[in-house]
Amino acid sequence: MVLLVQVEGLSGLSVLLVLQSKEEQAQITSQVTGQIAHRREGIKYRRNELFVDVLEYVNLLMSPQGQILSAHVAGKVVMKSYLSGMPECKFGINDKIQMDSKGKTTTEDPSRSGKASIAIDDCQFHQCVKLSKFESEHSISFIPPDGEFELMRYRTTKDISLPFRIIPLVREFERTKMEVKIVLKSTFKPSLLAQKIEVRIPTPLNTSGVQLICMKGKAKYKSSENAIVWKIKRMGGMKESQISAEIELLQTNDKKKWTRPPISMNFEVPFAPSGLKVRYLKVFESKINYSDQDVIKWVRYIGRSGLYETRC
Repeated sequence: MVLLVQVEGLSGLSVLLVLQSKEEQAQITSQVTGQIAHRREGIKYRRNELFVDVLEYVNLLMSPQGQILSAHVAGKVVMKSYLSGMPECKFGINDKIQMDSKGKTTTEDPSRSGKASIAIDDCQFHQCVKLSKFESEHSISFIPPDGEFELMRYRTTKDISLPFRIIPLVREFERTKMEVKIVLKSTFKPSLLAQKIEVRIPTPLNTSGVQLICMKGKAKYKSSENAIVWKIKRMGGMKESQISAEIELLQTNDKKKWTRPPISMNFEVPFAPSGLKVRYLKVFESKINYSDQDVIKWVRYIGRSGLYETRC
């Protein structure tokens, strides 16, 4: 993209400035000098490898009745490139832009490993990505920097697979006692395993004591944080667990009713909640004698909680 800006000079003359994008400046430099700004010449490895991490943070606000009030996924694709020479990579994902541009229909079952295609609301690419090819061919083509770099960031708001559902039940008795019951349900495939699970249940400021019973994991009342913290090391898909708390309250002169903060949750799951899948990753290197088949490729999916809350 070239931006033309007209500036009024001191002498009254108009000056036309041509402003170019970083990508175009880098392309011109590359065409003139033959150099790639983000990668040096002469890189050699005994074993050519590519590591791809799809990292997603799922954010949720849910009503006590289970209605989704807001939800979105913020994701990024991080690569570690250990490739010899000056390779060109082509990277494909199952976003609707790419799938639809090829005019192909799919019979893939969405209930299996992932959705047939996902709708990405917006995305940003590393400077190594050739944006002109993405716009014309809808392919992510790039010469990777050596080592670790962030290839792209993206955001999606549609058809998110929420890994957990919290069902809260809170009862108050004459301002001196509360009973809280939380049911935690995992909604992903039974073959998968979530870990680092933590549920944080807020308690009133005038809490004097808490009695806890939990089916799985460990729970503790933290008075300094005004919260019950329930931790579970691991939990399989399509499982259910619960915690019950009896909360004793001190009598206060404050007539204002306690506004319950939402129950929050942390977790990590081995899949992308947006449904994003790496369709292909191809490597082309014409000067050095190795092919795409010689490159060892690793792909990992990690879904983590962002702000994951349920009102109670």
